[in-house]
Amino acid sequence: MATCNAGGRCKIECTGGCSCVYVYETDTCTCECYDDVGGSSGQRFTLGNKINVSVAGLPLGQVAAQLDRLLVRDVLVPASRTREKVRLTLTSVTFSAALKRLGLRTQRPLGGRVGRRTRQTLRARPRRPSNLRAR
Repeated sequence: MATCNAGGRCKIECTGGCSCVYVYETDTCTCECYDDVGGSSGQRFTLGNKINVSVAGLPLGQVAAQLDRLLVRDVLVPASRTREKVRLTLTSVTFSAALKRLGLRTQRPLGGRVGRRTRQTLRARPRRPSNLRAR
């Protein structure tokens, strides 16, 4: 049994792993159990927002996915670490500090948001040979 508590009413108990993130500025809480789908508040936050984080026995890839759903930036996780189990409690830190502690990085979204995930479609127009270009 895993228990995550990011402060106050922001807590959850799960048979597998869990994670909770509490965002101070909006007084919102997002908790998830491993293998649980959803849990996003629908709001998007920046790296400077102050949060509490509680993670117990959850794979790093699942934690990164939860943070990705909360942030306006894309969260990047090294493929070799996606199954690494995480146990971590942080209080009154920025999203940026929490990501650093987890060894994760972010980048600006590459394309338009589709649902909760970012999808980029690169379609290069075929180039015409220089002797066929319109003048």
